[in-house]
Amino acid sequence: MACVSLVVMEPGSEWPGHVGESETLVALRSEHDMLRSTRERLAALQRAHEDVRVAVLACNGATDEATLERRAILAQELLVCVSRAWRGRLVLTASAGGASQLFRQHLLSLAGTLSDALRGTSATVTLKFTDLSEAGWKAVG
Repeated sequence: MACVSLVVMEPGSEWPGHVGESETLVALRSEHDMLRSTRERLAALQRAHEDVRVAVLACNGATDEATLERRAILAQELLVCVSRAWRGRLVLTASAGGASQLFRQHLLSLAGTLSDALRGTSATVTLKFTDLSEAGWKAVG
C-alpha cells in the first residue's frame, strides 16, 4: 500500500512547504467546488487502496461564514481519511503575515475541535502559521 500525502489549497493560500515523507504527493487547488473535488480524490485514493498518511489544508485567511463552514467540513473529512493510516497527520497551515486575530482564533478553535475527535486513533492534528519566505508560492484560483 502506497503512502500518500495530500495537499488541499484554498484559493489564495500559500504552498505549505515540506509535507513529510511519502511515495506520492497529490495537490488540489479548486475554487469551483473544493469540497466535491477533494471528496472525489479521496474516494479514488481509497479505491486504489492508498493510505493518506499526511493531509495538509492550506487556508487562505478568509473568515466569511461560507468559507468557515466549508473549511470545517473539509478538515473533518481529511481527518477521517488520515485517521485510517497508522500515525496519520492532518496539518492546517496559513500565512502568518496579515492573518487577522479572528482568523487565528478560528483556526485554533478548529484544530481543537478536530483534536477532540482523535481519541482512540494514532492520528494527530497540527496548526502551522508559515512565513511567506518559507512557503514559496501562492495558489491562484
